[in-house]
Amino acid sequence: ADDPCEEDPMNGAEYVQSAFREMHRAMLADMQPLQQENLGWKPAPGANPIGAIFLHFMRTEDGIVHRLQEKPPMFESEGWAEKLGLADEPPGSALNLDDADRVAQVPLERLLAYAERVMEDATEFVASLTDEGLDRAPDPNNPRRTVAFTLRSFTLSHGWWHLGEIKYLKGLQGMPAPV
Repeated sequence: ADDPCEEDPMNGAEYVQSAFREMHRAMLADMQPLQQENLGWKPAPGANPIGAIFLHFMRTEDGIVHRLQEKPPMFESEGWAEKLGLADEPPGSALNLDDADRVAQVPLERLLAYAERVMEDATEFVASLTDEGLDRAPDPNNPRRTVAFTLRSFTLSHGWWHLGEIKYLKGLQGMPAPV
């Protein structure tokens, strides 16, 4: 009998597509049941709240995927700063403590709307990649930093890292992880 856990062999591009789908599914599954108060809760002064961690990661994915396409991030091109009520938000995805607290007050439905746009666009981009496209080095001065390396190191690994933080903060608030 066939092993239901076995998947058909896949090439590198299919693997990246699968990895993005799984990370996005897991991220949304953990974020969707949250209440607004969960987004801003911190276990101690100086800690980052879930809302800030989530937006930081989505802006990172947005920036990386669009930089690889030589386009501006959707946060800028689609006016998400204004849509999220963060018009005076500093550029980039890093936040100081005051900005992290402010970002954590953005309504969950707006954060999820931005995340879903980013995920939709990222999924479309990775679906267009071939193995050769993954091996492309966007910066000729840094030939080891290929599209595959960039997606793995700065998007997929980064996303799972932050999802672990989100799960931990949810656990500290008594919320079980989704199955």
